[in-house]
Amino acid sequence: MSVVGDEGLVFALLADNQVGSSDPGMNDLNEIITRPEFILPVLAIVAVTVVALRMTAVNRKHDGLTPGSHLQRVERYDDDDDGGMAAHPGDAGRGRTASPSKPGRPELAADHPTVTFADVAGLDDAIAELREVTEYLSDPDRFRALGAELPRGILLHGLPGCGKTLLARALAGETGRPFYFVSASSFVEKFVGVGAARVRELFLEAKKNAPSIVFIDELDAVGRKRDSDGGGNREFDHTLNQLLVELDGFVGSSGVLLLAATNRPELIDPALLRPGRFDRRIQIDRPDVKGREKILRLHAGKRPFSGRVDWADVASSSAGLSPAELANIVNEASLLAARRHHPRISPEDVDEAVARIHSGTRNSRLMDEGEKELASVHEAGHALLSLLVVGMRTPPRVSIVSRTGSFDKSVWSPADEGGVVTKRELIAQLIVLLGGRAAELNAFGEPSTRAEDDLEHAALLARRMVERLAMTGRYELAGGKKDDPTHYFEGSAGGAEVRLLLSRAEQAAQQILTDNRLAMFRIADALAERETLTAAELADLAGTSAPPVLAEVRQINAG
Repeated sequence: MSVVGDEGLVFALLADNQVGSSDPGMNDLNEIITRPEFILPVLAIVAVTVVALRMTAVNRKHDGLTPGSHLQRVERYDDDDDGGMAAHPGDAGRGRTASPSKPGRPELAADHPTVTFADVAGLDDAIAELREVTEYLSDPDRFRALGAELPRGILLHGLPGCGKTLLARALAGETGRPFYFVSASSFVEKFVGVGAARVRELFLEAKKNAPSIVFIDELDAVGRKRDSDGGGNREFDHTLNQLLVELDGFVGSSGVLLLAATNRPELIDPALLRPGRFDRRIQIDRPDVKGREKILRLHAGKRPFSGRVDWADVASSSAGLSPAELANIVNEASLLAARRHHPRISPEDVDEAVARIHSGTRNSRLMDEGEKELASVHEAGHALLSLLVVGMRTPPRVSIVSRTGSFDKSVWSPADEGGVVTKRELIAQLIVLLGGRAAELNAFGEPSTRAEDDLEHAALLARRMVERLAMTGRYELAGGKKDDPTHYFEGSAGGAEVRLLLSRAEQAAQQILTDNRLAMFRIADALAERETLTAAELADLAGTSAPPVLAEVRQINAG
């Protein structure tokens, strides 16, 4: 046999083996692989893997973690000053690749508001302070010639709803400068150093577009007073310290004007409030009667109001309301007119809106005749005393229809507008507050639960007169914290004086109503019939041509 023949035979045998006599184990494996029970799970696993890889690529793209970009991110954080970007103190010196601040980071896009001072009413004093900034930015040479520099920070503080944010936007609109709006709470996170990094980024962006305006709302969320527990490793301290450095550090924030707003200026850290950081503080208070009328007219100018609406009268009946509440009056009147299908907004809609803001919405529960008679006498006592006692003003409408949601405010308790009030005027308020209970005693011989709200407000007012204002001679009790409510407890220092003051006020109210018994019952009958009376109708029914009563007020004052 030749060699070639042998090789051909070998190859022939091998080929025979591959085709016709394959291994049984291999056949079983082929059968398993080709079964649907095996193919479907494998395809599902492959599909899930592909989707997961695509989602990871999208997230990396949004976070700036494209291939090769992680080196740039490490470099950028290494270039920052030692603010602590590490998630934990032990991570310092590791390149600070951990970046917990990026997810949820506030956008630093500059805004260009179109609001101007012409869109703000009732805040003339605050506008006058801020207008100086617009003049500086429009003509800086005039100020620099006298050595005057732009204030680094302006703090707007006051009650909620008084227009602090609107003023900041109006200032940016007047100057035409880039405006950055952030909330102080967005700086604070659970990771150490995140807030400080966000403060740096904010001011770095603002400096690029200088001169610019940065507005931080609710500053007390990040600028609260630091305690004395030491350490200084907390995220809150890092954020506040970075804000202090940006305002008045070695680098400084040249060309960046910081505006901040807070409702609680007493909580701000003294280091943040000193000159050089916040050079100017502007209090935004509730508007006076002229300011309220301007605000009402400003909002009403955009709606079809009837010419019969007397905005001066509405302003006088909305004492103590903030600009936000005044804007709500106009909106509530519009909603009521639309509900009633009126073509224009009428004075009746405005009156109902004012009543809603003061006392809440109407209660639709039906009153029986006995309850209606009691309510009429009670409200008649309040109304008549408000007409007869000097220093009191009758509300625009008096109604026996109960309302829900009075927001802890009595309609017979005059709003505190921040002015000076004498002892005689406070006693007049006590007499009117207790007038409903006194009318019930005169007419029925016993009081009812309707006087509960009046008693609460009268007791708080009397205790304030005794323990804070020393109007009964208890000087040692004055000086309590203004935001701590004063409640009576047995054996309290001023309890006897408070009890005597309330007792005399109720006796005076009873005496005045006894002397004007016929007028009280005329008002009560009219209320029972019509349920609601205006101030002019009350004056006609009472016949208040006689001078107001002063004798009872003088008697309590002398006592």
